[in-house]
Amino acid sequence: MATGTLSTLGIGSEGALSYDIIDKLKKADTDSIIKPIENKIELNQLKHQKLDELKKSVSSLNTEVVNMSDPEIYRSKTTSLIGSSISVETSGKAQAGTHTLDVKRLATRDIEQSQTGYGYEDALMGAGTMHLEIDGKGYDIQVSSTDSIKDVAKRVEKETDGKIQASLINVGGDDPWHMVLTSAQTGAKNNIEVTGDYNFDQVGDGAKDASFTYDGIEITRSGNTIDDLTDGLSIKLEKEGQTTITVKQDNSKLLDGMEKFVESFNQLVKGFAESTRFDKTSKTAGLFQGNSAIRAAATALKDALILTAAKSGKTIESFGLELQRDGTIKLDKSKLEDMLKENPQQVEDFFRGTNGRDGAFNRLESAIFDIKTSSNGIMKSLAKNLDDDAIRLQDQQKAAQKRLDDRYSIMARKFAAYDAVIGKLNSQGDALAAMIDAELAQKK
Repeated sequence: MATGTLSTLGIGSEGALSYDIIDKLKKADTDSIIKPIENKIELNQLKHQKLDELKKSVSSLNTEVVNMSDPEIYRSKTTSLIGSSISVETSGKAQAGTHTLDVKRLATRDIEQSQTGYGYEDALMGAGTMHLEIDGKGYDIQVSSTDSIKDVAKRVEKETDGKIQASLINVGGDDPWHMVLTSAQTGAKNNIEVTGDYNFDQVGDGAKDASFTYDGIEITRSGNTIDDLTDGLSIKLEKEGQTTITVKQDNSKLLDGMEKFVESFNQLVKGFAESTRFDKTSKTAGLFQGNSAIRAAATALKDALILTAAKSGKTIESFGLELQRDGTIKLDKSKLEDMLKENPQQVEDFFRGTNGRDGAFNRLESAIFDIKTSSNGIMKSLAKNLDDDAIRLQDQQKAAQKRLDDRYSIMARKFAAYDAVIGKLNSQGDALAAMIDAELAQKK
């Protein structure tokens, strides 16, 4: 602390007035005035950290609640096939059951090959008109004397609105290059008729509708992908033959989701409890001990489940959720599975709601919104209070430190003045003593 003209403090008073004394006095004041403020700042920081942990737990619970509000998780189906004539994709709308689909014929495209062959791809096609008809509509392709078969092939798709595709194929022989026209879509209405100045032959049987039976009922479709046969099934015909389709309820996603929900719910409830607890034995308290708003938030989460059960005429235990004394939940998977087998719709109605009535997860979403997102919710209120406290404490610390520094700066200057006076008096006393000693020595 000794600087400048004050660096000799203590010399005059032979150490009676020194910086060591000032430092000890200042440390005592720092411990009694500054340290308590620093402790409060540290506590404020710990509360901020704990609040961040609680926010993460709330967000985690909200994620699981939103996931469990998805209708597909309650209607998930699994599909098994015996046979390979089809492939199937299933959505939640599919009804459980077993069906037989027998593919008699796949839907096909029409293919037309030019009768005339050409020596090379850039050979001139010859001037004329190619009239094409498909799906009840006609198109005229005008060919000039300078157009090659390659040029014309490139124009066909564009000039037929994409309904007919054209390509060149090398079949071998003296004039190997032939133009091939193919319908873009399958089905009987997509047969191509070629007239005009150019002749084409049909390759194969032409465009045909798919033909199959579904549980013995004869059905036709223009394509091989069928989305409109029955709700929830998208069927692709792969080849001729019979396949048995079995659709079953798949509860694995729901059960896994419920486990994650319970884990997140319990983590948050325990976090709330730890933050507000007071242990009488160890005399230790949580960082938010006594905060009634946090306790109210935990109660709101529990009430969302209990109230839903009361309005449905059931208990939450009926759906495999058992409330524990500490506010956490225990999941009884076997009981939930039994309820899903007995009445899956009732399970969905309880958790997701029905006919304008909120389910458990709707109520939980509302409770979480009030806790985390609402402008006057507990999380935002706590964060604001902590931020305000942090600013206030920092200002308080700066002001107290300045007052302390000023006080001891003044004290140091006073000590220096006193030290100088004492030093001067000591010097005068020493001089006087020397004079007396000299006088006495002369008289001997």
